[in-house]
Amino acid sequence: MRKSYKSASGKTVKARCIRKPGLLPGKSSERAQRSITKSKMRSMKAMRMSKKMGLSMRSRCKKNQTLRSGYTRRPYIRKVSGVNVRGSLVAPGCISKRGKSLKIHGEPTSRIVLDEEDHFLSEHGYFDIDTKTKEERHKALHKLIKHFIPIKGNMATYNYVIRALNARYILNRNANPKIARIFKADQRAISAEYKKMKTM
Repeated sequence: MRKSYKSASGKTVKARCIRKPGLLPGKSSERAQRSITKSKMRSMKAMRMSKKMGLSMRSRCKKNQTLRSGYTRRPYIRKVSGVNVRGSLVAPGCISKRGKSLKIHGEPTSRIVLDEEDHFLSEHGYFDIDTKTKEERHKALHKLIKHFIPIKGNMATYNYVIRALNARYILNRNANPKIARIFKADQRAISAEYKKMKTM
């Protein structure tokens, strides 16, 4: 039961039942770390089993490819046919890298779509991030932030950019770890800047 309270506009919000938070133990960062650790353990198990069973493994990949970790595929039931698909072991293999700049009309772009207005970070210089210095990347991000603050306000703008960078980190952490680390570093820098701004 959440207690009643007054909103910023002075409206009284009645007490009501809400979903209970914190059902899982520990902080969210700790739970995320446990999930990553378990994922690594599953990958190592798949790799050991792949070697034992003689499954083909690629230690070297072609240009613009990266080695995907091995994993165990859980059994499932196909929705359309209702057929039971048995679980299996998937050996490590080469997949195409993601996170490289796309080209639209011949122009490079790091396509982080922030909202229905479809702004591209490349419009503010945030593309080919693996070839740019930290200063160049942060300058591009601050251009984007400066553009959105009059439209969305400080808090919404910073949260928006932080979520977008974190989403790209998650998207690329397996397929292109180098790009993923850059996105994560930039996200942490913007988060620290926002936290410092809030305490001023």
